[in-house]
Amino acid sequence: MIDLHLHLDGSLSLEDFKFLAERNHIDLGSDFPKNVYVPNDCKSLEEYLERFDLPLSLLQDEMSIAYVTKSLVNRLYDMGYIYVEIRFAPQLHTKKGMSQEDAVISALAGLKSALKGKENFDVNLILCCMRQADYKTNRETVKLAIKYKDQKVVCLDLAGPEAFHTGDFYKELFDEAKDGGANIIIHAGEACGSDEVMRAINLLHAKRIGHGVHLDLTRENIRKVTEDRIAFEFCPTSNLQTTSIPNYEAMPLREFYRYGILVTINSDNMTVSNTDVLKEYRHLFKTFKLTKFEVRHLLMNSLEAAFISPELRFKLTAEMDKKLDNFYNKIIEQ
Repeated sequence: MIDLHLHLDGSLSLEDFKFLAERNHIDLGSDFPKNVYVPNDCKSLEEYLERFDLPLSLLQDEMSIAYVTKSLVNRLYDMGYIYVEIRFAPQLHTKKGMSQEDAVISALAGLKSALKGKENFDVNLILCCMRQADYKTNRETVKLAIKYKDQKVVCLDLAGPEAFHTGDFYKELFDEAKDGGANIIIHAGEACGSDEVMRAINLLHAKRIGHGVHLDLTRENIRKVTEDRIAFEFCPTSNLQTTSIPNYEAMPLREFYRYGILVTINSDNMTVSNTDVLKEYRHLFKTFKLTKFEVRHLLMNSLEAAFISPELRFKLTAEMDKKLDNFYNKIIEQ
């Protein structure tokens, strides 16, 4: 129903793959579609990220990006979502000469085209800097997040392999982003521990944390994240696949919930992880026996954490309550 952590390049449909492969004369491989999903024996975040090589090879021109963005937004609407924030790294789409700005403009065109005529539903974009990229490349992404912040680009993110590129190196970039009025999310506490989460909050001005499952629940950390209303974007299945957690039971959902930490439930990558928000809630229901009240509380967390106007939040809350019984019944169907 609501997804705040959804990567564009990790959520192409199989039809998108086939269409773009034919158009761009790219071989999908003899093991397609098996090769678009994370294998059951995935051993790390780095291995997980290898699954993005094929979709990224298909998304190196303006038409392709606009096409898949429109396709994803249409699918989300058909699936019954009411609000989604789609993120992507424009710098990963420049291998054939397209600029980062061209990639952003194309994604916005696809998004706006898909939204026409759809009521009680909205989608915004998040731009990702990459931990392994150089300063100049990331700074261009920062500038684009600032430039388009009033045109449905609602946030700047930092993604990529955090174990090898800690947040200290990005302070100047995210100081600039904050000064330019951009909202900030940081992927942290997925492959690394609690220190990286707090670094993201204290040094990089993060309002939300992508994943963050390894936050140490010390008195000081709990006070900081609850007082500042820092939201955590839990993505259970991908955390399991990257070995960030050993099983669903290891998700610190009850602990975060108990301390009043703003935790949200998301899919991360619908295709790479072969999931969606409904499936994620089903896993958590099976594991934690969530009540309808608790599901509503988690959905309300998502609406509180969403980068939207108070007016839209009020409207979407009414739409969420209208769909809640049906959503919860689908969760408990299993």
